[in-house]
Amino acid sequence: MNKKCDLHIHTLYSDSDLSVEECFRDARRKELSCIAITDHDTMSGIKEARVLSSRYGIELIEAIEFSAQEADVEVHVLGYFLDAENQRLQEALAVMETHRRERLNKMADKLNDIGVRVDKEELTEKVRNKIPTRLHLGLYLLEKKRVSALRDAFRKYLSPGKPAYLSRFKFTVQESIEIIKDAGGLAFLAHPHMISDQSWIEKFIRYGIAGLEVSYPHMSVVRRNIYENMCRRYGLLRSGGSDAHGSYKKYTEIGAAVVPYAWVEEMKRARACRETQS
Repeated sequence: MNKKCDLHIHTLYSDSDLSVEECFRDARRKELSCIAITDHDTMSGIKEARVLSSRYGIELIEAIEFSAQEADVEVHVLGYFLDAENQRLQEALAVMETHRRERLNKMADKLNDIGVRVDKEELTEKVRNKIPTRLHLGLYLLEKKRVSALRDAFRKYLSPGKPAYLSRFKFTVQESIEIIKDAGGLAFLAHPHMISDQSWIEKFIRYGIAGLEVSYPHMSVVRRNIYENMCRRYGLLRSGGSDAHGSYKKYTEIGAAVVPYAWVEEMKRARACRETQS
């Protein structure tokens, strides 16, 4: 039997509306054997996921998706098999959460300044157990009928160049890779086809990227072949998954892109080999 895996899934702890249990329930419905919870810049859902992994009989890879940057461009770095209690990782996540919360408050202030009323205490309570994102502010505006559709919140206020937008703190790609490696994990470049300057990929490999995400919803066969060839050329690992965000991403759902369990086994061997050499 070919075991299927989805190694890129988000929960309501970051920017999805799926609970952790809903992720496992959907994974079981799709007959997946292994999943990775990869919330943005947080591992808050991992303790819950450990319990549900045992209950549903689905292997869990403890993971994260760092929102990093290269030359002021956002680049996402997946980290697999992380030690969630690693001190450097915890410190890095605390820094990012603090900056995200400060940013959300400042964006709310900007909206209030232009007459789009935001109750900051109410907004803070809504994101209390989550990593705050622009999405949460957009959802608040939609709930309060400040906009008629979620896309209008971004089109009018929350996108770069709009009156309430603020950029946020991010670690560099190289820093993110080092944090992941320090926590015992493997760093992978997420959805490489979305990177505007494809020449950067070889630079990220020099930084220490262990693998590429080569299976992704709607990635062209041509692109996938390019990244598969790069993995062979540079001795990189392969990963893939749906990048599911519940109803917030209409083009994907859990199981929309899967990879064979053999790839997980290769990742485990690479991690074990690295540990014996350290």
